[in-house]
Amino acid sequence: MTERGVITEIKGKTAVVSVDKKAECAGCGLCLFKEGTNKAEFYAKNTVDAKTGDTVMIERSDSGKFLGAVLAFFVPLILIGLAVLINYLFIKNEIWILILSVAFIAVWYAALAFLDKKLKNIGAFNSRIVSVITPDNSDTKE
Repeated sequence: MTERGVITEIKGKTAVVSVDKKAECAGCGLCLFKEGTNKAEFYAKNTVDAKTGDTVMIERSDSGKFLGAVLAFFVPLILIGLAVLINYLFIKNEIWILILSVAFIAVWYAALAFLDKKLKNIGAFNSRIVSVITPDNSDTKE
């Protein structure tokens, strides 16, 4: 997926790119757009030596969406199933399904928060600048 944005800051080989919300983003709510805002900031590898204020095209991997959904939604469902299985096999008291589910999910999200910096280094979650858009839209730096 490609996005068009403006570089607001350069941090070494990484750029902070401000991206405008598209019409497709209106009802989704799964990305960085906070309610009531029309812009989000992405960190992107500055592979074309773009400068602050440049309009750029950034590329984000579609596999990152899938992996993010698995980590945020599918794994907690598996943990709830594990809580049900443990209760069914060993405890046999239904309140423990709720207690175990909440405990497992809390530990999972705490682990995700702790591992967040390592997960950002996975290629599926990284964005990169692929070109600089010039004012006349005819030349790009690649």
